[in-house]
Amino acid sequence: MEKNNKATSEEHDDILDIEIDKEFDTNIDEIQKRKIDAKRIKKIDQSKKRATIESVFDERTIFNLSKLLKNGPLERVEGVISAGKEANIYLAYDLNGKEVALKIYKIDSNTSKWMRNYIIGDPRFKKIPRNISKVIFLWASKEFKNLKRAYKVGLSVPNPIYVKDNILIMDYIGFESIPAPILKDIKSPKEPIKLMKEILGFIKQLYQKAKLVHGDLSEFNILYHNQKPVIIDISQAVSIHHPKSEVYLVRDIKNIFKYFEKLGIETLDPKEFYYEVIKTDN
Repeated sequence: MEKNNKATSEEHDDILDIEIDKEFDTNIDEIQKRKIDAKRIKKIDQSKKRATIESVFDERTIFNLSKLLKNGPLERVEGVISAGKEANIYLAYDLNGKEVALKIYKIDSNTSKWMRNYIIGDPRFKKIPRNISKVIFLWASKEFKNLKRAYKVGLSVPNPIYVKDNILIMDYIGFESIPAPILKDIKSPKEPIKLMKEILGFIKQLYQKAKLVHGDLSEFNILYHNQKPVIIDISQAVSIHHPKSEVYLVRDIKNIFKYFEKLGIETLDPKEFYYEVIKTDN
């Protein structure tokens, strides 16, 4: 009898171990996301939060934001998701309580200078304004149009919802208040070969279907969401007819191959892939 009880106890322990392992496997991604998000929050202390607010919230922006909160599509704005040289991104909620990403571009003379390199020569923009604010507004509009064009052909980018001056609202990528981490922060992405193929597929389809080149693609502007890539920061993307589009395309390809080579993944010949991308029947 004692033997039977012992056997039953051992079987119970084995079942319990299996259940714990299953639960661990299920939650491992969530644990990793929370760990990455904790680091992101730590980087933005209260003084930095104040600085990020002051750098983007000028009088016009406050006025436009007030209108969006009063008349929609926004219900409220929460904390900073990220702060960059070009813009800050905030977690916000629409009138249905759904999370959205609020991107506010900084009105900055230095920023507007490098932006011109990606606007001048793009056949979609005939007239380039001299006014700093208007350059930034054009840049925000450019990202909205680029996202629309990429999203329309089924590419993995946030769906743009609204743009006005230096304010852009788009789909939020993440789980509740936790934004999806950037690929750079993921030490060991699952199925890296599949992931590489998906990103290379994005480069190819962006060129062939959306007629765009990202221009600044790397692990720093690819979100890792549900073990899949979502490409962001597409404001600098240029038409394939831009005089520097080929230079930017080569740079994108090299950046992605370099990232996966660091993970120990064998990549294609970059030149071979480049010709595969630009080969179109149209």
